[in-house]
Amino acid sequence: MESYCQYHPLEPSEWYCKNCQVHFCEHCVAMPPGSYNAQCPVCHQNLGHSGSTAKVPPFWQCLSDFFAYPISRDPIVLIAICTLLPAIFNQGFLALIILIVLVCAQTKYMYLVIEQSARGDLKPPTLKEAFMGGGLMLVIQQTLIFIIFGGLVFAANMWLGSGIAMLLLILILIGLPASIMLLATEHEITQALDPSRILGVVGAIGWPYFVMCGYLILLMLGLGAVQEFVVTRFNPSLAYTITGFTSSYFMLVIFCMMGYVLYQYQPRLGGAIHSSQHEVHKPDLAQKNEKQSLIEIDIALKDGRYDLAIESLTNLFSRKPYDKVTLDRLFKLLMLTGRWDVLDKKSLPVLKLLVETGRIREIRQMLRGLYSKREKFEVRDPEAAYHIAQSLYHAGDYRLLLRVLQGYGQRFKDAPHQAEVIMLSARALANGLHNGPKAKQYLMYLAKNFSQDDLAAQVPELLEHLKKDGRLPDPKVSFG
Repeated sequence: MESYCQYHPLEPSEWYCKNCQVHFCEHCVAMPPGSYNAQCPVCHQNLGHSGSTAKVPPFWQCLSDFFAYPISRDPIVLIAICTLLPAIFNQGFLALIILIVLVCAQTKYMYLVIEQSARGDLKPPTLKEAFMGGGLMLVIQQTLIFIIFGGLVFAANMWLGSGIAMLLLILILIGLPASIMLLATEHEITQALDPSRILGVVGAIGWPYFVMCGYLILLMLGLGAVQEFVVTRFNPSLAYTITGFTSSYFMLVIFCMMGYVLYQYQPRLGGAIHSSQHEVHKPDLAQKNEKQSLIEIDIALKDGRYDLAIESLTNLFSRKPYDKVTLDRLFKLLMLTGRWDVLDKKSLPVLKLLVETGRIREIRQMLRGLYSKREKFEVRDPEAAYHIAQSLYHAGDYRLLLRVLQGYGQRFKDAPHQAEVIMLSARALANGLHNGPKAKQYLMYLAKNFSQDDLAAQVPELLEHLKKDGRLPDPKVSFG
């Protein structure tokens, strides 16, 4: 019976934690870089694979697709080019150059086939990609791998005997597909030669890897049988052309199968593709940590562990102080849970975000809560306090405006907007709270202490308005 993710009920389970007894899907787990061991986002113990890769058709059910793969336009054209050109140009230095170019292009194309099919895309790469460079390095790397493996077998035969050499040869042949997969996806010969990485691929895929090896052996035996048939029944020049064609065809089938196996078992492998050709850059440790943090936050929220979610969001925002999405999530969670102590500490960036996005209703809710729950709370930035006060004036919340600007001159002695703050307070008193005498005191203070400011010159006229109408005119809005 197929299991489903506890946190995404419509998603089949990919992982199971024995410690928590919980199923997880691929959205719940972030693999550590270079690791094949997934960790539980709750208890951080290693997870076991739950076997739901069955939602991807197993590779042994896709054999017809693999055999049809090389018959598509681009691969069949490449096969034709790599078969016919050497037959036409078969002598001299030019023939050697053409042969080297074609070998490099064909090798590059083979590895592109692994990369593309490892993403579940069975549409072949374009012919143009085969000739875009990089093939020579792949040829050199793959040749070095064969030389090193062959050297190990030769050395074992020389010093340890033929029995040990034969055993080593069998192990190398079993690990060779994994080595090719690593070279195709990592583009580093050290990874393709690393026994721990090779064993990691074999162990992560499990017994289906050996089934794949069996199919690869059958394909190689089939290729050998076809070539033997052709060589014994056709003249040498035609036999050379046919064997070249069949070799390219079978190798494309083999490489497509290996890439698809990576795709089928990528949850176990932690993602098949790390190629710089199809990504801007490799995910680094910080990105993986961020992804894991987001996963843990979502799970903590669904489990009702709000303190853990708040702690994780706070830490994530500390690492990325310009991440407005994380800050907004933290603000909403703090408001819902009433964690005024944490909101007090993060009040300045939150208020700046709310002012920037014009969320005046949330500004008012937050400030009222902080002023009532946190006795010593105050807006700690003069620019933020001034802009918040302006927003509150236009929203008609005059008492809260005066609370925000209370003691502005003493708290921010050298800050700008001193005169504007006094004028704004006077307008709030006169127009909102209908306290003309107090508004008059603010205007007189402005004229006396900021006589050089342009607003001070408006004070006599404003006093006349206040005396006549009982209110102050609102500032004129200027566009452009």
